[in-house]
Amino acid sequence: MKHDLKNIQESIDNLFAVQQQILDKLNNFKLSEALNFDGSFDNTADDMLHINNDADLDIVEDKLTKEQTFRSKVVLELSRLTGSNMSETVRKIMQKLLTDNFLANYSYIGFKGKKQFSSLQTCRIIFESIRKMRQYKDVSDIEIEKPLKNWMAQSSARIKKTTEKSSISDKS
Repeated sequence: MKHDLKNIQESIDNLFAVQQQILDKLNNFKLSEALNFDGSFDNTADDMLHINNDADLDIVEDKLTKEQTFRSKVVLELSRLTGSNMSETVRKIMQKLLTDNFLANYSYIGFKGKKQFSSLQTCRIIFESIRKMRQYKDVSDIEIEKPLKNWMAQSSARIKKTTEKSSISDKS
């Protein structure tokens, strides 16, 4: 009986190792899809990622909705911004995607007369990107929402701090 259990455990371990190799190969294959045939990365997604105003948002939202390859490239690009914890990961993604001046007009669910961020495709790709990261693939929405809401709520404070720093350096 012990011998049979040991054989079963070894078989399970071997299957797990093979499964992990297959997943790694699939992840590499998905990465190669984002590469052009000549092996260079298409920077279209990267060039469009810094949203500063509603006009930029409209362009990006339209492309995310209508162009699946663009959406996949954006998700892939953002999924590379893994931090040591969820808050750091969200911060890196938000800094890449959106300016504080833009975020000052939005809240996650649209409180205080601000526009709603949670209904945007841009918000959905943040969730997709985070869940594409191996260590966060099974996190709940709440675990992503909390640092996202905090980052958005602090946008006005970051703008004020930046303005104060620039006015101090202008006086020097």
